[in-house]
Amino acid sequence: MTLDLSKLQLPTGEIVIDEKILKDYGQNKFTQEKITGSKPAVLIDAKSIVDVQATVKFANQEKIAVTVYGGGTSIVNGSAGENGGIVLNLTKLNKIIEINTADQTAVVEAGVLNGTLDEEVRKQGYFFAPDPGSKPISTVGGNIATNAGGMSSLKYGTTKQSVLGLKVVLADGTIVETGGRCFKNNAGYDLTDLFVGSEGTLGVVVEATVRILPIPFGNATTGLATFADMKALSVAVEKISASGLNPSMLEALNKTSIEALDALEGTDMGKEGAEALLIFQLDVTPEGALEALKETLEQNKALHVSVTDDSEYAKKIVKIRQDYYKAEAAYGRLVVEDVAVPLSKLPELAEFVDNLSFTSPVKAFLGGHAGDGNFHPNIAIPKDLDTIPEDVQSAITKIFAFAQSLGGTISAEHGIGDLKYGWIVSQLGQEVVDLQRKVKQAFDPNNILNPGRKI
Repeated sequence: MTLDLSKLQLPTGEIVIDEKILKDYGQNKFTQEKITGSKPAVLIDAKSIVDVQATVKFANQEKIAVTVYGGGTSIVNGSAGENGGIVLNLTKLNKIIEINTADQTAVVEAGVLNGTLDEEVRKQGYFFAPDPGSKPISTVGGNIATNAGGMSSLKYGTTKQSVLGLKVVLADGTIVETGGRCFKNNAGYDLTDLFVGSEGTLGVVVEATVRILPIPFGNATTGLATFADMKALSVAVEKISASGLNPSMLEALNKTSIEALDALEGTDMGKEGAEALLIFQLDVTPEGALEALKETLEQNKALHVSVTDDSEYAKKIVKIRQDYYKAEAAYGRLVVEDVAVPLSKLPELAEFVDNLSFTSPVKAFLGGHAGDGNFHPNIAIPKDLDTIPEDVQSAITKIFAFAQSLGGTISAEHGIGDLKYGWIVSQLGQEVVDLQRKVKQAFDPNNILNPGRKI
């Protein structure tokens, strides 16, 4: 089907049909599997909300798939253009409209980078809590679309806890505004939360009112603890979570991850038999908290505990965790997974993943946000392979099935996109999937918004 682009009148945006450029929008660059045969027909660089409205109206009339693109950081190919479809690029909608410290809110366009917003509000003594690994390069709109998590989710929640209101363009081009500036708002159905995490399947988020938080008073306490294995670490995490200490970070790394980071950073974290590493932080440290934390760690088989309130050294510790993917990528092309289980089941998940074996020349890693039960089993495969080795694919299937058997989920923060679509019925049940499809039909009757994803 050939698009008649003469029907698409953009007030300020740009229509791009250069095939060399379009090629880059058929797959998200961080997606672990190489997707073939997907080439969008046109790229729309929107420069205003009216451009978004015009594009969506055109797509709805022509019944053509339209996929919203922000930072392109999806690991599950959630914002890649459909074959023959439209990619709607919102990166030029990048204005911070307002920072209101009295209301503890900010109003931003969807293309504003998470890291940029955080830097700006920190100048005024506040911070933006959502903290995905892609923070410097992912957009607020993309974070909202996937309900992104990250290291700070343990204390401050995922993106939805920071979203108060949205401006959304619906499939027919209508603009709706949900929520507002109030921290409590119980009028009508909570459409704001419905759009958060919907992966662009219900509407196009063009603007958001988000909550910003005061930077905690005093110095944070940051530290490292090592363990003989990931199971012992996971038990310690469970005890810390139940201690009332309210840590802002509990990040875990297994033996191979430690080795990769030692090689990258020139550190020696794997000394003295350490096969699991816990990075922790209390951004508020009341009297006696540090002693209680050390005692809990030591009572739960920590081999070594190191703690600091020096802010510069703390930055180095946090950077170690932030370099997790970079260190592992030195061993090949990363297959990155994202599962979560109830906290009490975390030791079982850690032991299960650690015991997986492979015949292919690959290297497996395990780490993630242990404090909220979210592990990332990552596997580095040879960079010259176009397809994931059969034993690696089998391991991923086993991990998903085991997580589900523990009452967990096959996606904690990365979304569904293309790669996890086949697991939706087993995760949610057919009745819930059918109900969600009715919701999709109500918002998008012609099924133009990111079709074939999420549900």
